[in-house]
Amino acid sequence: MVRISAVVGILVLAVLLASCGDAAVELVSVDTPAVAPLLIPPLLEPTVEDGVSRYGLTIGTSQHDYKQTGMTDTYSYNGTSVLGPTLRLRTGDSVVISVTNELDEATTTHWHGADVPAEDDGGPHSIIEPGETWVADFDVIQPAATLWYHPHAHGSTAEHVYRGAAGLLIIDDDNPAAATLPGTYGIDDIPVIIQDRAFTEDGQLDFAIDDGDEGKLDGVLTVNGTINPYVETPTGLVRLRLLNGSQGRIYQLSVAGADMTKIASDGGYLTSPVAIEQITLAPGDRAEIIVNVGVESAALIDGTFGRVLELRPNGSDLGMGTLPDKLATIERISESEITVDRSFDMGDVRNFWEFDASWAINGVQFDMNRIDVTVQLGATERWTLSSDDGQHVFHPHQIQFQILAINGEPPPPEESGWEDSVLVNGNREVVIIARFHTYAAEEIPYMFHCHILDHEDLGMMGQFLIVE
Repeated sequence: MVRISAVVGILVLAVLLASCGDAAVELVSVDTPAVAPLLIPPLLEPTVEDGVSRYGLTIGTSQHDYKQTGMTDTYSYNGTSVLGPTLRLRTGDSVVISVTNELDEATTTHWHGADVPAEDDGGPHSIIEPGETWVADFDVIQPAATLWYHPHAHGSTAEHVYRGAAGLLIIDDDNPAAATLPGTYGIDDIPVIIQDRAFTEDGQLDFAIDDGDEGKLDGVLTVNGTINPYVETPTGLVRLRLLNGSQGRIYQLSVAGADMTKIASDGGYLTSPVAIEQITLAPGDRAEIIVNVGVESAALIDGTFGRVLELRPNGSDLGMGTLPDKLATIERISESEITVDRSFDMGDVRNFWEFDASWAINGVQFDMNRIDVTVQLGATERWTLSSDDGQHVFHPHQIQFQILAINGEPPPPEESGWEDSVLVNGNREVVIIARFHTYAAEEIPYMFHCHILDHEDLGMMGQFLIVE
């Protein structure tokens, strides 16, 4: 009863906010059944040759039925109507992924959260011209995690992702805890890619860049490209792999009608399951949660949109079970290892007379020809992240980091795992620590940037090399 009352309170507040400030938001009531089955992106199976797993991706145009006035033009991978297939890799695998560009404009494909060599990272320097194929060749050296892939060409990242080009990249490993967790893809292990969208009168995506503090916020919520979705699940433990693939929207997620437990953050499992009431999911963030579904439907809900996804039990008991007490061993990086301290301030650097957006890090905007930071291979660095104004999501490529402090206090258990994206604003200064000990990058740089995609495309990005 307490949980349901809290949910009702959140939704009432959302209605008030929508009526007075964000009238375009389409609220979904938890009291009415969802209307559309959740689209589950297909798994892409590799071809295995001489111990190497080979995957083929093609990015191109497609059409998707968002239930608007007509079919909506989209971008996608491998001919799906929207988004792309899920890639499932394994720690220790040698992987080759070819990406062919069938768009009429240049693009890239970046493996967000992956610890890979810079030439395989897929950032702005790895441009794929129309009709060309780019190949990433790397070993999977990190533990189990939910990552994702998306275009990353400077100046067009927001639009390419917005039009539908994105997908999950799941890494599995031999962690014995995995055997006790829900793991049947699409049955009790559900991908949940959350994105807000706007449509024109003729049903097309209404893309635009917003140079404001929060980026562009749209009024129609989609999950895996589905509006007002439900998914049939077993009774018992169900795993949701959450990804915020939105342009700028930050979600405040909770569960009505069931308990919610967080088991993993951006970079993999937490040390132990953490029972939570609410989770903040900023653009680029991933989180894995367990929902204990009963005989009645449960609902994933957001403080602005209402219901995100209905979990509708189908009578199967596949999900019955209990969570393990221990998920993983996470070695805390000692501050005694620190070799370098750096600070990154994220803000708007335009003055009173300027009208064009000037989002920047440490007062400078992105320049493909400038290296902003040089890191020594083997170093352990502490980075202090702050903001003068606006909402920002700091994301460095290649590394997974640990949070040392949020506003001077140690992070709570649910934010004490491995991360690659973290929310920063004027009321939230974050200190992180990371080791740079896997790959040197002396020619092609890695990126660090805001993952509010409007801010990234408008200049809030820098580059770093890792040198021996």
